[in-house]
Amino acid sequence: MEKKNPIALLPTGAGKSLTYQIASLLQAGLTIVVDPIKALMKDQDENLKLASIDGTVYINSSFSAAKKKENIKRYSEGEFLFVFVSPERFVIEDFRNSIASIPNFNRNFSYCVIDEAHCVSEWGHDFRTAYLKLGDNSRKFCFSGHNGENISTLGLTGTASFDVLSDVQREVGLQNDSDIIRPEKLERKELKFKINWH
Repeated sequence: MEKKNPIALLPTGAGKSLTYQIASLLQAGLTIVVDPIKALMKDQDENLKLASIDGTVYINSSFSAAKKKENIKRYSEGEFLFVFVSPERFVIEDFRNSIASIPNFNRNFSYCVIDEAHCVSEWGHDFRTAYLKLGDNSRKFCFSGHNGENISTLGLTGTASFDVLSDVQREVGLQNDSDIIRPEKLERKELKFKINWH
């Protein structure tokens, strides 16, 4: 809510999605969520709709070109609060122009959420080149509308080594290590490991 650039390093099921969903509902601007997996976009979109939040849409290759263009147009005009996109969308000029035009419709952005933020890091096991410069591109094309302030960028991940976390910090523009949100204990009582020696 303070419009900082936090990183949430929390295990699966700990409520990472709720952090940006609730904050977004309390802000006047739009939220763009970058997801690396089509099924994850669809799942988050459907979960919001199940909670009676219908101002949500996703844009990915499962749609026809015409449907993608229509969804981008409707989001750009402020019809949706949330849009879920792949990181590759940010390297498409038409998409960048569309989101950059949002102030023309008297709308602006509150948040850019980088879900599965460990994909930002070349040290990470799920690295995708489209994540490079994602933070810079979000700040360049997603206008917050508040006296030239940069959009607040949130990084969400369930897994990050020190090297990966350092890359994510750089990408989201994190200024203070105190803005890294993680559990005090990493113990997961529900997980049990059994090693069989042969």
